[in-house]
Amino acid sequence: MAKKLLAVIDIGSLTARLKIFEIGSNGKPKEVEAVRKFTGLGTQSYSSGIIQTNQVDELCKCLKMFDEKCKEYRVARVFCVATSAFRDASNAEVVIEKVRTRTGFKIHVLDNSMERYYQTLAVQALYPDFASMIADGTMMLDIGSGSIQASVYDKSEFIFSQNLLLGSLRIAGMLADLQNKTTHYEEVIEEFISQDFEDYHAVEPKGITYKNLIAFSGEMGYIKKLAGYDSMDSAVVRKEEFLKAYDYLLKTRPADLTLNDNIPSMIAPLLLPTALLIKNMLEYTGVDTIYLPHASLSDGIIYYYCVKAHEFKPEISPDSYLISASRHIAKRYRSSKKHIEYVEQTALKFFDETRKISGLGSRDRLLLQVAVSLHEIGKFVHSRNHSEAAYSIIKNTNLMGLDHDEINMVAIIVRLYPRSNPYDSYYYSLLPSDRKVIVSKLTSILKIADALDASHKEKGDNIQCKIKDGEFVITCDTSEDMSFEKWAFENRSNMFEDVMGIKPVLKTRRRG
Repeated sequence: MAKKLLAVIDIGSLTARLKIFEIGSNGKPKEVEAVRKFTGLGTQSYSSGIIQTNQVDELCKCLKMFDEKCKEYRVARVFCVATSAFRDASNAEVVIEKVRTRTGFKIHVLDNSMERYYQTLAVQALYPDFASMIADGTMMLDIGSGSIQASVYDKSEFIFSQNLLLGSLRIAGMLADLQNKTTHYEEVIEEFISQDFEDYHAVEPKGITYKNLIAFSGEMGYIKKLAGYDSMDSAVVRKEEFLKAYDYLLKTRPADLTLNDNIPSMIAPLLLPTALLIKNMLEYTGVDTIYLPHASLSDGIIYYYCVKAHEFKPEISPDSYLISASRHIAKRYRSSKKHIEYVEQTALKFFDETRKISGLGSRDRLLLQVAVSLHEIGKFVHSRNHSEAAYSIIKNTNLMGLDHDEINMVAIIVRLYPRSNPYDSYYYSLLPSDRKVIVSKLTSILKIADALDASHKEKGDNIQCKIKDGEFVITCDTSEDMSFEKWAFENRSNMFEDVMGIKPVLKTRRRG
């Protein structure tokens, strides 16, 4: 049987990387070759807001070189992605089309949430004992060129994640001339980042005792090297070893790092901001060692592909992070845990039973599960117009694992489910036709599932459902009066019949 080779091209703010992977018989990927070329896209796009013509020319040359390498290996499929340099460029769409016509590569620009999600999967794949690591408080610090993502795990669950605009290239670019104007460069950078960290710590979950700090970035290999470790290996660095490397960076100018330590001139100015961000979090968490993994965005993308397309079974399901985070968001906004669990089990049961007639898939099921978890968070802000409040919260919340369009779909589902006529919503009207269909079906399921617990007293149990004689028959046992739930069900079932083409019917069995 011929080997299946896949490749990922990651167009970052400073470098473009090609990684070629072989997919084994067990569905697990193995790196075959990696190539990197400096492009420096972010060095100008962050300040000017656009990707310059000369940078496009350089990128196209790079991609053509990568294409030759892929043809040499007879790669079956190439994933070509870009991150913050493209996200922040106002002319990104024009550049993407230029690149497509000149190279044949269609660049997919990753949302921040998806970029961080793939990075997290890469780290998980690297550490076989990741599940046991996050049994204790664990901080994961993903340092990009444009921003950083701080994620928190505890008690074997993904708890919280927050993005901060404190990327190494962004900091270095904004403060580039300070080294020539002040002898207190470290203090100035500390002041620059302190406010963002204070804002982060204000919203971070409290009461977590940290045992592990995992930090990674595109420049981390050079910091590992300065700390005495192999730049291409994962390392567990003691606090004193890291601080020694940090002190060296503090005292050494970028030009001298290039001259004496063979660090590329584009990378050298970024090492001190990167190390300072880690030092700040190292002091906050109080841990004695730092995990510095050798993991990349490309690893996470191919890992996710193998889970979905080749049935590779990881120790932790990638979707579990998103579900866990959604539940913790609901907890933060004091939603009723019992009500959410009740509605979630009911809604997923309805989804599974109607899958054949709905045409919905596993990704849609995940969106429904997230929407159920978040459907009452707006009550913390506004009891009357809670669905509108929830919409705003969801749109402005980091849901790592969903892209921008999916977050918007979840927000609209939560906004629409209490309404008697969801179709008249302005936000619904803006959806593309295919997403309107999905949102309508998921909203209709949430409406009737939530109706079964309209009183928040979980009156009905042993809920069963089946399609019979052109009806969607729902039965449950109860020892209490469910008149309120029946009334809510009748008033919320029209949309389900409209979009699914089958009438839902609720039947209760008196118990006791």
